[in-house]
Amino acid sequence: MKKRPVLFILIPLCIVIILVEQFAPTFIIRNHYSKHIAKEQYYKIIIKEEANPRKATIRYKAKISHYLKDKKWHKTTGDIMIYFSKQDSAYNLKYGDEITTNSRIVPIKNWGKNSSFDYKRMMKRQRIYDNIFVKQGSWKKLSQNKGNPIIAKSKEINHNLKQKLINSKLPKDEAAIAIGMSLSDKTLIEETTRRQFTSSGLAHILCVSGLHIGIVLLAFDVLLKLIFLGKFKLILFRKIILLIIGLLLCFLVGLTPSSLRVVTMMAVLILSKYTGRSAYDSLNSLAVTAFFFIIINPLILFNLSFQFSFLAVLGIIMFAKLRETLFYKARHNYLLNKLTSTAGMTLSAQVFVLPIILFRFKTFPTYFLIANIIVVPFLTLILITIILFLIFGDIIIIGTITETLLHYQLFALKHLVSFIDSLPYSILHF
Repeated sequence: MKKRPVLFILIPLCIVIILVEQFAPTFIIRNHYSKHIAKEQYYKIIIKEEANPRKATIRYKAKISHYLKDKKWHKTTGDIMIYFSKQDSAYNLKYGDEITTNSRIVPIKNWGKNSSFDYKRMMKRQRIYDNIFVKQGSWKKLSQNKGNPIIAKSKEINHNLKQKLINSKLPKDEAAIAIGMSLSDKTLIEETTRRQFTSSGLAHILCVSGLHIGIVLLAFDVLLKLIFLGKFKLILFRKIILLIIGLLLCFLVGLTPSSLRVVTMMAVLILSKYTGRSAYDSLNSLAVTAFFFIIINPLILFNLSFQFSFLAVLGIIMFAKLRETLFYKARHNYLLNKLTSTAGMTLSAQVFVLPIILFRFKTFPTYFLIANIIVVPFLTLILITIILFLIFGDIIIIGTITETLLHYQLFALKHLVSFIDSLPYSILHF
């Protein structure tokens, strides 16, 4: 009997779910705060994400948990974006902290007539409809540890690792790049640096993605083979260890949605591959993984990170046989095999991601293929060095060596990206 890909079953079901969710107004969300909170009314807010510093403000994603009525607190729900002045002590707020304020709730608006980006629509897809702009001194911290204890511990460890890089002797801009690459926080990276990486086609390496986790797992896989786990009978055991390491990496980067997606997707694909499944089943595995996340949050399909993650892997799977045919002769030469493999996978992923880049950003990085062929193997060394520094940085000799190596690696990366950005027509605008 001929196999049918799960995609043909899941795609129509996903469309129905998304249509229902997309057009569902706030009033169907049980006990949404918009039904209860009036102007100048006190309410409790729980911080959901760490601070995102901006030019003049500090922004947090949070949720409203209670509102005050008749001198009693009543439960409610609903996510919101909350802004504080940079001079405010709110910069020290953490995940799970609970505050109270009576600052006005203001509907989210688009950025202005000159901006083509529909910010309001993007936030609506995340079920966020309003902002709160809190004046200095008009709020009070009530308690802490109101969030999920596992997520809280993950974010605490993630914060401590960030501080280790920030407090190192690395220049500020290099430490910011290292934090983005290894701990999935781009907020410290300067705008000029972000622009250069974008025009070079390397913006994806500034935040933890499937590429980063895949590189680290590959390095651990090589290490496990060297310690006699490469034998046939121990292959399954080795893969289980790799999945555990993947989950640990996910925990260290703060259990971000993107890292959770990557680890789940890789777990399904690895299990599919090492149980004797074909590439056709890998496609089904990818579809099932995507469907799992869409069931949890249907509007995640509109999330750019989600789109890039799954379309890139889809491209790699779809062109697997073509790459194998085209680069068959290169297998016998180690260096040539690595170059063609990197180029083939980069191009395969980019073919599927390119339409979104053109549609959303109206730009195309001209030298993306050359840049990725050079930088992706180099990224492996950088990530390994960062991990060694985070683990052994407190040991004087090893810490100094890894810190120095990391400085030269990031220095070289920055100058390479700057050179690619300076080339003529490095980015095309549509």
